[in-house]
Amino acid sequence: MKIYFLELMHKDAPFGHVFAAIKQKFVWQYAQRCLTSGFVPVVFLPLQFIGKFLAKLWIFIQVGRVKIVGNEHLDCGGRIVFCSNHVSMFDPILIYSVLKCYPRYMTAIEEMTGFGGLKAVFMGACGSFAVDRSKGKTVIEPAINVLLSGDSLVIFPEGKIGMNGEFKLGSAIIALGAAAKLDKQERVGIVPMHLSFHGYHSQSAKGPYGAMKFAWRHGVTVNIGAPIWLDSSATASPEQLTALVRHQIVEQLAPRDLKSTGQLVAI
Repeated sequence: MKIYFLELMHKDAPFGHVFAAIKQKFVWQYAQRCLTSGFVPVVFLPLQFIGKFLAKLWIFIQVGRVKIVGNEHLDCGGRIVFCSNHVSMFDPILIYSVLKCYPRYMTAIEEMTGFGGLKAVFMGACGSFAVDRSKGKTVIEPAINVLLSGDSLVIFPEGKIGMNGEFKLGSAIIALGAAAKLDKQERVGIVPMHLSFHGYHSQSAKGPYGAMKFAWRHGVTVNIGAPIWLDSSATASPEQLTALVRHQIVEQLAPRDLKSTGQLVAI
């Protein structure tokens, strides 16, 4: 019976093409859901493990040595939103490689599109969930639920790649929303991070990765600040909290000699 079932599943066997079509349709439908703003896919731990290994290897090949300052803040516990500056296509891969947990990522839909939907399925299984930048509000409640479930979240408050751009309010709204729903029963915090690439190259910062080649392979420093716990800032508005997070990232964690000349710079 088991052998006959496997024969049925073969596309050349009787009815095999039917099973193959059903399977293909299911994968396609799930891929489309993964590309829906606000849909949070199911994660798969083995793929997360593989994804983290590939992220470390990728960063080593194209970026080089990673120096972490403030490593102790990665073990702060509680429900955490990791907020970082966003200066290159390497940023999400770099953060995924250094975090000790398997976080969830808010990822632009266009970054999850490709390979007939398989890219969305793989990235979703590793922790990403899609956000349509024109419909940002669709991810607020799902992101709050991610924190309520006990997962950590990675957000780039600037929303897009740039140097010291405007910080949007989304990360603060999400963190404050989760803190309000938990009513101080569990800690919610924001951990600020600053990425300083020793070989910043503005012409290729937005990718694709093939165009970045080895121009960035001068190493990177990841500065991690102390958590901003919302139990002591529960009355803060999203604007105030966003301003505080931006100050920590841009003013406190950024190296003093950080420059954005558009040329390769050593930090």
